[in-house]
Amino acid sequence: MGRLQDALDKFHTCIKLQPDDPEPLKQVAKCLFRQGRYQLSREAYLEADKLSKHPDPEIYSALAECAQNLGEIEHGVEWARSAVQAGGGERAGALLAKLLLETGNLDAALVAYEDALSSHACGADTLAAAGALRLRAGDPRRAFQLLGEALSQQPTQHAAALALAAMMLQHKDVDAALARLKSALTAHPTCVAAHANLGLALLSKKKYVAALTCLQRAVCAAPLSAGASHDLGFVLLICKRPASALYRLAAAAALQPSQPYTVLLIAIALERLEDSRTDSAYTRAVALDPEDALLRLNLAARHARAGRFNDAINEAIITAKLLQRENNVQLASSLALLMTSLRDAGVNSSELFEGGPLSPNHNSVAATNTPEDEDFAADEV
Repeated sequence: MGRLQDALDKFHTCIKLQPDDPEPLKQVAKCLFRQGRYQLSREAYLEADKLSKHPDPEIYSALAECAQNLGEIEHGVEWARSAVQAGGGERAGALLAKLLLETGNLDAALVAYEDALSSHACGADTLAAAGALRLRAGDPRRAFQLLGEALSQQPTQHAAALALAAMMLQHKDVDAALARLKSALTAHPTCVAAHANLGLALLSKKKYVAALTCLQRAVCAAPLSAGASHDLGFVLLICKRPASALYRLAAAAALQPSQPYTVLLIAIALERLEDSRTDSAYTRAVALDPEDALLRLNLAARHARAGRFNDAINEAIITAKLLQRENNVQLASSLALLMTSLRDAGVNSSELFEGGPLSPNHNSVAATNTPEDEDFAADEV
């Protein structure tokens, strides 16, 4: 801070000596921006713009960044457009795309990135951001191309490595995803997303202890991250440690109380602990998203395990109707198994399929593997 103040004093002297030169004002504005004094920085940039004889893309880009930090996103978009029109290059184009994305205009942000990429030789950060946005928009082929280019320029570009790892995990290429995630952690050892995704990737390879270690690191690095706590609680449940899982999931729910899947996992943990709050937790999860077939199916299964067969049938009917809207083979298979169990218990469930039978392909659903009992110590109670 002392050095910045010294620089400000020097630039103020230059302004007095050269009152018609915008450069000293721009340097003052930069120092103010670094100090977090965005309003003053904007005023200095505006004065510099008045003195500038030609449109200055550097000033316009800086004004866009000031507006962004002041929460004036729409004004930021306007300044960023001016910077692009003034020939601001990669910086202006990427900034415009970022600000458009903050306004919720995904399509316009994609266009802005493509314009920047086609007009300029962009660096790894811009390529990674554009690739991640393409992946979010459902264009994996273009996303893969952009992310690959980013990593070819900068192999330690962690945003590109994370996005590519996510793509590989979706396509069940776990080994390649692990390599990308380790590369991301090499560049940023405290990256929460990399630790969390690495933990989930290791879980898919049945490396339970290593998965727990990675997820615990993610929680330690970001104790206020609901996602990190949720993932750790999920893996603890798989590892048959419901008390520890409940502790982590409760923390996640406190941070993000409207997340139905966190509440569902809490319900499962409570059920394994034989807690009296189990039913209310299942009901709460469904209340948060009544149109979610997974939540409904779990509630139906809970009713069945508790001997409330009529309630189980009612929830199963709702689940079947929801599944008719989507092609989820795994949930359809689980529903069919639940109905088989109910029939074996002597319950008449033929009304469930009046609208047309569900015919899941059981062979297409992979079996879920859990650790053996002897692999872990008993959970603390």
